[in-house]
Amino acid sequence: ESLTVPTPTVSVTAPNTQTVGQSLTLECNVTSVRGITSGVDIVWSSGGTVVQRTNDTTATVLDNSAVYADTYTISQLSTSDEGRVYQCEVVINTSPPVMATGSVTLDVTVPNPTVTISPSGPIQGAMVGSPQVINCTVSTVSGVESSSVMISWMGPGGFTIDNTRITASPTTSGDNNTYTSSLQFTYLMEGDMGTYMCNVTILDTSELALVELESLTVPTPTVSVTAPNTQTVGQSLTLECSVTSVRGITGRVDIVWSSGGTELERMMGVSVSS
Repeated sequence: ESLTVPTPTVSVTAPNTQTVGQSLTLECNVTSVRGITSGVDIVWSSGGTVVQRTNDTTATVLDNSAVYADTYTISQLSTSDEGRVYQCEVVINTSPPVMATGSVTLDVTVPNPTVTISPSGPIQGAMVGSPQVINCTVSTVSGVESSSVMISWMGPGGFTIDNTRITASPTTSGDNNTYTSSLQFTYLMEGDMGTYMCNVTILDTSELALVELESLTVPTPTVSVTAPNTQTVGQSLTLECSVTSVRGITGRVDIVWSSGGTELERMMGVSVSS
């Protein structure tokens, strides 16, 4: 009076290499029994959205089974495809329909980006108290979305992005799949010397570039010495020495008074007023 169609088995496979920027073809193989005369449809979907439907798929008949096959091609993988699930559903149009589903989860990789930093050489002779900008540029492949590009900065011991004297600009996208960030010093201090690194992470791929802030120059300060207008024999006299320099000096500042080549007084570790 009635016949029952066994539920088929569905297998979905993807290539082992799944690279952002490249195409990817998924394969769906449905194994069922011989003798099915009703139409067999194969439906591809992801996230609840149908992306491809193939109706009345033709079977390859083997000794004891019938195999239906279909493929779905993603023209270009993007970073948002990481972890995306694709489902292949087979529908045998009997009454009632017989359905079965298989799925595959994508595990995409990103080619190592090219990271450049500028200035590129060792930074030598930069002025204490002056601003300094270090730029980092990332070149990657098409399909890398800005939300997946993470640029972070590292520096010598004690380095902190305080968002006051030292700031890092947000990652911005440019032409030809490039991304940039800048490390900005409002003014340099003596203690800023060391190695600075731009570290780039895209999914599970990371790359870095570095530059050495090798030497700093302290500008020559200006010195003014003043005496009272009235200078009377037999009375005491106080001379004042004012030294104007740049911000960022962390070393000890000494002031030495002398006359005729003879040192009169040495004031060590003079405090700085801003």
